[in-house]
Amino acid sequence: MADYRETVDYILGIPLFAQKIGKENLSSLLCRLGNPEKDVPAIHVAGTNGKGSTCRALAQMLAARGYRVGLFISPHLVSINERIQINGTNISDDDFVSAFETVKGQFMEHPSFFEVMFAMAAVYFRQQKCDFAVYETGMGGRLDATNVLTPELTIITSVGMDHMEYLGDTIEKIAYEKAGIIKPGVPVIYFRRDEAAARVIEDTAKERGADIIPVEKSDYIINHLGNKTIDFSLHNRYYSYCNLQIQKTSLYQVENVSLAVTAFRMLMERRNVPEQDIEKTVRNALLQFYWEGRMEEIAPHIYVDGAHNVEAVNAYIETMNRLHGEYDKILVFAAVKDKEYDSMIHLLAGNITFGRIIVTSVDSSRKADSAKLAEIFSACTDTPVMVSDEIDDAMDMAVELRGDRENTNIYCVGSLYLVGGVKRWRNRHDQF
Repeated sequence: MADYRETVDYILGIPLFAQKIGKENLSSLLCRLGNPEKDVPAIHVAGTNGKGSTCRALAQMLAARGYRVGLFISPHLVSINERIQINGTNISDDDFVSAFETVKGQFMEHPSFFEVMFAMAAVYFRQQKCDFAVYETGMGGRLDATNVLTPELTIITSVGMDHMEYLGDTIEKIAYEKAGIIKPGVPVIYFRRDEAAARVIEDTAKERGADIIPVEKSDYIINHLGNKTIDFSLHNRYYSYCNLQIQKTSLYQVENVSLAVTAFRMLMERRNVPEQDIEKTVRNALLQFYWEGRMEEIAPHIYVDGAHNVEAVNAYIETMNRLHGEYDKILVFAAVKDKEYDSMIHLLAGNITFGRIIVTSVDSSRKADSAKLAEIFSACTDTPVMVSDEIDDAMDMAVELRGDRENTNIYCVGSLYLVGGVKRWRNRHDQF
């Protein structure tokens, strides 16, 4: 069997946006593998923002009910093993190698990076006898590798402007790509925010004979922001829950867990689980819900968030102003060049007061030029802006600037690549 490090290097050497072998050839590869994706009931999740959080919340609820639940997500933050999990535990190094060797043994045409990872996940979930598998799309939906699935349930989170060079330059075009995962007769739960996007999703569902279950912002009410929890109520025509609680990380997670609760209820009702048992599981699981890289406090006074597009930054600003308004703030920012970083910077600088801004670069060929990012910040704020191309140096600088002031926090945002880099920096420092 190959060495784990060699296997990871091989997989990471496949270009991220390499030519896909396509749905027909991927289906053929999966057929040669015995169609592992068909052996475990699947939930398929697409959307612009909130996919990973919704997947995680749903997987946690299913696991809390006693099921063995596979979770396939992207991207990873620190370790590639994060992409394939069962009941919150990453695939082991040995199982990672074994899954890859199984998939590689059936190559005819070489799949893309994401197709390889998806096939590995399907093989692993079958081998581990999972009861459910929750799959997050990589990008879009219609042409995504995961769209070979015939799931039990489809979820579409909020749709916004992102990956326009691949998915289209209007909200309708992007919604069309997301709605591409809707299958004939398979129910779709979706977050109804933008009218134009909702119309595309609803029309696609009707054309394919799929039941549509909307979740809207008006369905939930935030009752109270406690010291450690967010207390909210969730009401729609299907159910009514009062005083649910999640950890006090970010306001936008209320939206994501609302989608997950709706999905969990549907899956459990199909299995004739009593209502009181469903509610008990929901309440217990939500209190344990946690997702890395989303307003995560990785060390005292240091927060990371993966907001990397305009919609996500707007949600981030709401959380910052309502949950972190009393703190002095140092910003560490980085972005990739194919994002709307100009708009993201203007939003951050115009809506949050920072005492100091540090701009850095991510470890990716897609990185945006840090000097250009700093120039944009300087043009729209009087806050001092510093540049440090290395994430480690930027974080060391931020920690030094903060000193021991209890009322000052460091906030890192702009890219999931930045989140991963900051978490790796944190892992190398024992003093926190």
